[in-house]
Amino acid sequence: MKARAILKRIVPLTIAVTLTTLSCGKEEPLPATSSATEKAVAKPQVAVGSTAWQVPVDVNPTPPPNPPQANYLDLGWQTFIALNWPSLSPTSGGVNGQPDTTATIGATAANGAFVPTVWSTYRDVSTIMLNNGADPGASYTQAVTIPSGCTPIGSNPVAPGFQPMFIDGSSFPNATIVRDYINQATDNPLVDQKGWYTLTDMKIDQSEYNYIHQNAYYVGANQAAAYASAKQLQPFPRTGQETTLPPNPPYAQYGALEVKAAWRVLDPTSDKAVIPRYYTQWGYFMQPDGKTCQGPALFGLIGLHILRLTPSTGGTWFWASFEQVDNTTPPAGIPATLEAPNTPNGNCTSAYNVGPAQVTGNIPWNNTNKPDNLCQVTPIPSDVQQANTTWQGKLAGTVWQYYQMVNTLNPCPNGASGCATFPPIYDATNQVNTPIFANTAIESYYQDHTCMDCHGYADGDGAPTTITGTNQIFTFVLQNAYYPSTSAAATTAHASFKNLFKNPPHSKLVGAPAAKK
Repeated sequence: MKARAILKRIVPLTIAVTLTTLSCGKEEPLPATSSATEKAVAKPQVAVGSTAWQVPVDVNPTPPPNPPQANYLDLGWQTFIALNWPSLSPTSGGVNGQPDTTATIGATAANGAFVPTVWSTYRDVSTIMLNNGADPGASYTQAVTIPSGCTPIGSNPVAPGFQPMFIDGSSFPNATIVRDYINQATDNPLVDQKGWYTLTDMKIDQSEYNYIHQNAYYVGANQAAAYASAKQLQPFPRTGQETTLPPNPPYAQYGALEVKAAWRVLDPTSDKAVIPRYYTQWGYFMQPDGKTCQGPALFGLIGLHILRLTPSTGGTWFWASFEQVDNTTPPAGIPATLEAPNTPNGNCTSAYNVGPAQVTGNIPWNNTNKPDNLCQVTPIPSDVQQANTTWQGKLAGTVWQYYQMVNTLNPCPNGASGCATFPPIYDATNQVNTPIFANTAIESYYQDHTCMDCHGYADGDGAPTTITGTNQIFTFVLQNAYYPSTSAAATTAHASFKNLFKNPPHSKLVGAPAAKK
């Protein structure tokens, strides 16, 4: 644990990042700032420890032998807390993914805005997998660019030193899997009970970015060449200390990590009573046409899906998923975000969870759309509920007490029951802890599956037809790389993935695995 040993000696980076954004030769000024308000001013009293901003490298204790499931649940919460730590503002010397170690989770600025979280300053996939395979740059840090066509942020509060949030829903066609921040993997959008389309975005950490950039895997043909020569891609980073990568700063020394966030639009007037229950950011949404900028709008976080690789989880990776507590079963007096009243959660019928038609263009930017008829298929397991109670208690007094873990997906602990093999290999020696695991805000229409039912098929461009344990990578990010659709292989892969996402197979429930020696 080299990274842990040097945490207290970290010297904040002093790389100055200019945040004045340029688009079409025009400049948009930053929200007004002053040196006195650049840092977070609200420091809630939480019981998570002063070093909880450090993303843990692995589950504790590190297998083998496999730790109990409770330890994996703790890893999920510890990762969630570290990723949601306030980030250090660029005007204070901060760079992408850098925590403000003097702040406390849940901190707000003097103007009342939440300080952006560490994960929200990760690089968005839309800034990495570029059209024509353009090089996204050797530096992980990149200033947020607000197009000049967006309406000025005005008096809407943004934490000083930061840009407004920007979700880029535009995409390019020359990838096996085209970016889509409106439709879910099944090609269906999600409309909340207020009649607004929900949105997603996806970001990756510094370790994974360096991996993609160093190997030039932002070009699909380079992935195909790797498979052709070695039958597999270069290994993904597991610790952030891999010697073949550019050195990561100590706070970023953990393995490849991806987050998918789901957002709802909040009305400052009609939603005033519930807004304090959400992590919020003022910002913009760029429509798929790449020209129509919507906003400024107040976005509230309703889901956060975390996928990461640790030293001990290479055969499955590690998954932890979180939702805002009001999505499906809010307390009395609070309307559900995604469900109509009297929805029979846990006893859903065929009338529920029918995805609306795929959106193929811009979405209506209003709340007059027909809400989806969503129902939570599987209640949160009792052991996860217990972990939630513990960790929410540690976060009492912050907005993060209103978020809950849905579950984790990880190697099956020794002696556990209810474990499963997953497609396409169904390897009896490589099992996960559950055959059902879904986030209602992100996986709304196939809640009787797990992440593995699709992600077990994940590979890069040009991968061999038969996936094996040596080239199974579990992330689809590489499929967002530029890979001309005129390629016969790309066309075949595109059709295959579309069919997979609409009709995924199921993981198979098995008995407890043999104890590891």
